[in-house]
Amino acid sequence: MGMIAINDVSVSFGGPLLLEGAALQIDAGERIGLLGRNGAGKSTLMKMIRGDIVPDQGAIVRAANLRVAMLPQEVPDDLPG
Repeated sequence: MGMIAINDVSVSFGGPLLLEGAALQIDAGERIGLLGRNGAGKSTLMKMIRGDIVPDQGAIVRAANLRVAMLPQEVPDDLPG
């Protein structure tokens, strides 16, 4: 098993499916990029990998003691410059 395994994951937020049957495995040492149009599900996928959102269907399995970090898209209001 890889560091992260995404198996047949689907999710929607009351409308059309944002992700449908998504599958992915990320192995140790791999570098990946996540590209797509606005609203395509990139941030939702990252939040599911972190465990912030539970998929409607399927499973996301993380290796034991794996730490997932994410840089937020919004710049905090209290930063100068």
